[in-house]
Order: sequence, then C-alpha cells, then structure tokens
Amino acid sequence: MKHQILALLTVFSFSAVGFSQSQRELYNQSTEAYKAKNYSLFLKLTEKLDSIRPLHPTFTYNLASAYALNNEKEKAVSVLEKLVLTNNKVDFEKDADFDNIRQSEAFQKVIQLKADLDKTVTNSQSVISLSEKDLHPESLQYLKKQKLWLASSIRQKKIVSFDFKTGKCSDWFTDSQFSTFAMKADAKGKYLWVATAAMPEMIGFSKEMEGKAAVLKIDIKTKKIVKRFAVEGGHVFGDLVLDKQGNVYISDSGQALIYKIFDDKLSVWLDLKTEAFNLQGLTFNDDQSKLYIADYLKGILVIDVQNPQNKTWLKFPKGTTTKGIDGLTFYENSLFAIHNGVRPIRVIQYELSEKQDSISGFKVIDNNRPEFNEPALATVIKDTLYFFGNSPWTAYGKNGNLDLSKLENPMLFEFKLN
Repeated sequence: MKHQILALLTVFSFSAVGFSQSQRELYNQSTEAYKAKNYSLFLKLTEKLDSIRPLHPTFTYNLASAYALNNEKEKAVSVLEKLVLTNNKVDFEKDADFDNIRQSEAFQKVIQLKADLDKTVTNSQSVISLSEKDLHPESLQYLKKQKLWLASSIRQKKIVSFDFKTGKCSDWFTDSQFSTFAMKADAKGKYLWVATAAMPEMIGFSKEMEGKAAVLKIDIKTKKIVKRFAVEGGHVFGDLVLDKQGNVYISDSGQALIYKIFDDKLSVWLDLKTEAFNLQGLTFNDDQSKLYIADYLKGILVIDVQNPQNKTWLKFPKGTTTKGIDGLTFYENSLFAIHNGVRPIRVIQYELSEKQDSISGFKVIDNNRPEFNEPALATVIKDTLYFFGNSPWTAYGKNGNLDLSKLENPMLFEFKLN
C-alpha cells in the first residue's frame, strides 16, 4: 500500500510543481532508503525534503511514516494531523508503517479529525449566479459612486459589470492583454487598479507570454488605461491593495516579491524569495500600520509597513493549517481567509490579538460545501463579505481548453460579518 500511495502522489506532485533535479534526486534517495529499510536515513532525507517544500502531499506523508518507523510516535501523529488538515481524503489508516501507533489514543483522534472534516458547515449564502458561464471570475469590486458591481475574468481577460439582482453581465473593460485578477478602486473613486498576468487558461495565450504580468491603472469614467506597469520573466500579479495615500502594493506569486507603485513608478518593496513560496492575497489592518500577506504553503506573514524588514509569520492554532490560503481580507481585528488549496475547501475567520500580531482564535465559516469548487478573492462591502464560490480552475484540460460541462455559472456568495 505504501508504494502505491507514493506512486500516485508522485505522478501528481512532480507534474504539477516544478522541482529541481537535486530535489528529485533527494526524493529518489529517500525512497531507496525506505526500500532498504534504512529508516534512520529515510527520516533524515525526508526531513530535508520537508524543509525544502513544506506540506507537500508526498513528503508530508513520508515524514509521518519515517517518524513512526523510527518510533518517534508523537511527531508521527503530529505530522499525520497536518496531513489530514490539508487533505482529509488521504488513506493512511491501514498502512503497516503506522502499526506501532495505530492503537494509540492520539492516532484515533487523527482518524476522528478526518471524519470531522467531512462535515458540512454552511454560513455564507448564495446570492446570484452570473449570466456568463465561461467568465471564470477571480475577484469582484463595488464602485460606490457609480453603484456598480464588477467582476474580473481569468478566461476572458476582461472586467464585466453585473446586475446584483439578476446576475446579467455586460462588458465594462476589454482592453487587457492578460487575465484580470484583483481589482481595487482608489479612495476618490477615480481610478481602478487591476492586477493582470498571462495565464495558460486565458483565451489567446501563447508560450511567448509566459511569465509576463502588469498592473493597469484605469480611469473609471472613461474606462481607458491611463498607465500600464509591466514586468517580464516568471511573474504572476495576483492581488493588490491601496493605502490611503494612493500607493499600490502588489503580490507576485511567481517570484515571491511584493511590489509597490509610488509616484506612478513600480518597484520591489519587499523581496521574500528566501522565505516564501507562493504569495497570494494581501490586506491592510484598519490604520494601515500592518500589511498581511498569505503564502500558499507557509500561512500568513504580518509586515510592519513603516519598517518592512520587521515581519513575522503568524503561528496557527491547533485544528488549522497554514496551507492553501488564497483570498485574505481584514475586518474588525480578524482575518478572513479562503483556503482553496486544501481538501475540503474552507473559509475561516482568524481572530487577532489586541496588538494584531498573532492569532488568538478561529471560527470555521464554511467547510466542505458541495457548491464550492475553488473560491478565490473576497471583498468586504458594508459589513458583508462577498466572494465567488466556484472559479473553474479544475475544469480546464490540456492546452487551456475549458470544459463547459464541468462547471456551473459563477455563483456569488455573501456572509454577514456583524
């Protein structure tokens, strides 16, 4: 059974994530050590792999096995718990590697946790479905002055306005070269800032576009691009936020960088390549003294805006996982995180300490909902959290073709925060 699990996970993981040759070699050495029953070496190599790539499905499973085989029972159970919190469909219960801990109370608690994660928690409500089935929305924005709802599109490389009662869509902006991700309007409602990136899933993608990204500054009145801030070479601009002075902060999941647009110039504000893996959503606290940014593997980093080198990775409470956070939104001393990189998908409210530099508690808002495919970015409007619940990332086939039979029309959800 163990080798079957390894084989299945390896096919997925190595094809989906670009590993270096040295990491492949290290992994092969670890499996050879396992086959030779050299469990001390198996543990040493697997710990190293886990440090290089935390919460990888294969490495994490093997790490739990290695601890169990070396009679480090508490560590084995702890890693199994982490594994289940990232994917509760992993079949580990009958694996002989865990024979020495199978009857323990801690092991049985992990099995119970796996079952608990199958329970459905429903707090947000479906509001409307958009009329464009193949839109593939990523984010939404409400323009107060115009009383207009907007949705960005990965597939169609555009922004649509939509009727909040009927869901009927109309093209609002169609001049983007790349997929449109996050959108934010400035405080005066004059400009809409849009993060864009070349994605294989967008119509018209070519290999020459790969790694290109741009932030668009759009005049809301004319719907024309005022300025385009572009970069090339391994970049994906996924989310952005604006401060009260109109400066723009952008997350780059391609190279683990945070950019800043100040005085109409784009530059790197903070280089996180040595400590982060895949940057996603970012959000300010109310007084904008702190910037929170999600990493798809490591969790949430809180950064002192005035001194960016003063930064801390938040410690997550027991029963939660750092993995798979995409959208991140601050509201009244809490962070609302959309975990779409775990199974089951969940939306969690992380309560912050008084100093807002640590997590004091959490509440599961949604868990294991059949309507959710891959919710992405969220926004807060009038004490309500809004997000699209079924972005169709899993409905794409080879060459970026979208299989319409595998998706429903985009569904907008809301959660009353008060």
